[in-house]
Amino acid sequence: MVLDLTGTKKNFDRAILYLRELGLSVEPLSKSVTRNTDRCMHCGSCLAFCSTGALYIDNNTMEVVFDPEKCNGCELCVKGCPVRAMTINLL
Repeated sequence: MVLDLTGTKKNFDRAILYLRELGLSVEPLSKSVTRNTDRCMHCGSCLAFCSTGALYIDNNTMEVVFDPEKCNGCELCVKGCPVRAMTINLL
């Protein structure tokens, strides 16, 4: 599960502590997803895995578009891409 937490440092730390007390493993997101445009065949397979709308079809060109600003780094599109055009970059 990927959560986007925002707020003051104090509240953020309290939220992390609360999640850990519930027995959840909490890891900061220190990676990003990128798309290799040379490999992408615009098949749309990745769209079924993207819950944030970072991957979508441009209705004019009928090509897959990737908006990294909307990506939460869940990596599901990486596993769903048959040509492995989606990759993980560790920061």
